[in-house]
Amino acid sequence: MLYVLKRKDDIVTLIDFLEDGSIYKFHQELIHPELAPLHDSNNHDWLKGWWRRRSVPINQGHIREFLEKKDLIGPEDYLLKNLGLSLTDYYWISPLDSGLTWKDVNLFENEFHKDILFGSDEEIRDDIPHYTPNGSLQGTLEKCWTILNGERGMIKGNRDQFSAESINEVIASKLHELQGSNNYTKYKLVKIDGREYDYGCYSKLFTSTTKELISAYDVVTSEKQPNDTSSFEHFINVCGHHGMDTEALRAYLDYMIMSDFVLSGRDRHLSNISILRDADTLQFIEPAPIYDSGKCLFVQDSVPANERDLLSIKTESFKSSELKMLSLVSDKSCLDITKLPSRSWIEEMYSLDSKMDENRIKLIGEGYERKVDLFRRFQLGEDLNQTKLAFGGRKKR
Repeated sequence: MLYVLKRKDDIVTLIDFLEDGSIYKFHQELIHPELAPLHDSNNHDWLKGWWRRRSVPINQGHIREFLEKKDLIGPEDYLLKNLGLSLTDYYWISPLDSGLTWKDVNLFENEFHKDILFGSDEEIRDDIPHYTPNGSLQGTLEKCWTILNGERGMIKGNRDQFSAESINEVIASKLHELQGSNNYTKYKLVKIDGREYDYGCYSKLFTSTTKELISAYDVVTSEKQPNDTSSFEHFINVCGHHGMDTEALRAYLDYMIMSDFVLSGRDRHLSNISILRDADTLQFIEPAPIYDSGKCLFVQDSVPANERDLLSIKTESFKSSELKMLSLVSDKSCLDITKLPSRSWIEEMYSLDSKMDENRIKLIGEGYERKVDLFRRFQLGEDLNQTKLAFGGRKKR
């Protein structure tokens, strides 16, 4: 099956797909190499990996059951059926000689089916082409793109019967609001029918026909990383090569790292950090609004009982732990400790979850309060690595 990979209406290359939606082969000589997705130029099969990563993960929510119901072979088949369309960038595939144009299919302006989490067969209308951006939606949490009152946005659920991850997104939003930040994703709680949990959450789309999303993973892997340069510095350097103000980027990363520390956010992997790129010039404009903070405040984990354990939280990011992430911070002052959500407000938010135990809510509140105190000490110059070691020493005696 031959398709043309396009960026809007510009041809990138020709691809031959297998029946399961995976790439069999593609033309190495790109017609417009500057328009290709960011990739590792040393990897001969980079496009196969890019397509595979673009498809929805098989362990996302109820996607496996959904694919079986639709008689689809797998995630790449689902992506192929939907022309590889996304709401984060402008890449898509057009069947050879189909005559389709970007205007015909782009989902920023055309309606689409929201058929994973909330849609149903009854909602499908003949006047809407059966394309959805959910075939390229990343992450393991159940979620879907939707259109509400003409506005595009994302609805996310939770991994279990609790609403904690959705509530955490709202708590993170509140933190950024109190800080006066203008670069974060605002989430609000929504009721979701047919789920065990009380609430999911909703956020507006922040990409558009003029701004697309590029993940830190794609940025970091697009250029060879020098042996003497960390992935963190390499990310900043490559963004600079694409026209971004690196000092502004560093300030954004400082703020992100410290706000994650306060909330004990442990899931800031390189697909949860992104930049926005101009659709026409391809220049990097600015960091994307902070998003996906649901895995914070000890969700699906026990609340650490002491300082040592609070300072031992592992992370999936540029570094493997919170303390190592803090070592990357250049400016400790860019987060105002006097403008944080109160413990009582956080506990009040969790009390909205009818399934959450009062004792659990209290423990989370205590853990958050202790974490804020540790952050205060960090800002005052205390070496939290030594604090962690000292606590361990006292415990042994």
